[in-house]
Amino acid sequence: MKIKTAEFIISAVRKKDYPKDGLPEVVLIGRSNVGKSSLINTLVNRKGLAKTSSSPGKTRTINFYRINGEFFFVDLPGFGYAKVPQSVRLSWEKMIEEYLEGRAEVRCAVIVLDARRTPGDAETRLYRWLEGSGVPVITVITKTDKLSGNKLTKSLRDIKKALGIKDPVAFSAVKGHGKHILLKRLGEALGAG
Repeated sequence: MKIKTAEFIISAVRKKDYPKDGLPEVVLIGRSNVGKSSLINTLVNRKGLAKTSSSPGKTRTINFYRINGEFFFVDLPGFGYAKVPQSVRLSWEKMIEEYLEGRAEVRCAVIVLDARRTPGDAETRLYRWLEGSGVPVITVITKTDKLSGNKLTKSLRDIKKALGIKDPVAFSAVKGHGKHILLKRLGEALGAG
């Protein structure tokens, strides 16, 4: 799959604000500061389309990006960020749950993990929930450029074992590693080859 056009459409917090054109959606889910915005920007070859920040917890809405006029990337708020009030975390969780449970347009979920962090209970629950929902999952492990060869190999092995997954995409927004593999898998998930 080749991405030719990408445009930000809307930031939504309620169902009534979601796009209503029925295009397929690829959902990006991950902890705060895991690199979802950098991942989007790398895939679309555009710096700044998705806003990045060194401070976790900045994405507080569901952001829709129309790609090639054919489907959406949907960037969900990062979960697990501890430095916001409990009430804010709960409102994000409710927003994410409402989106995932009620959105027929979802064709694929991209779970984004940090190569430097061992997945916890939240990630395990997310995988199990998605398995039960029947939504196909692609796992992307970001920030691979931050680890040396042996440490990266060990990290990938540990993440696969912890979550019971087989073939994650090792990705670096800095070096562009994994971009073509991920685009190919996304194309397959969307039926675009």
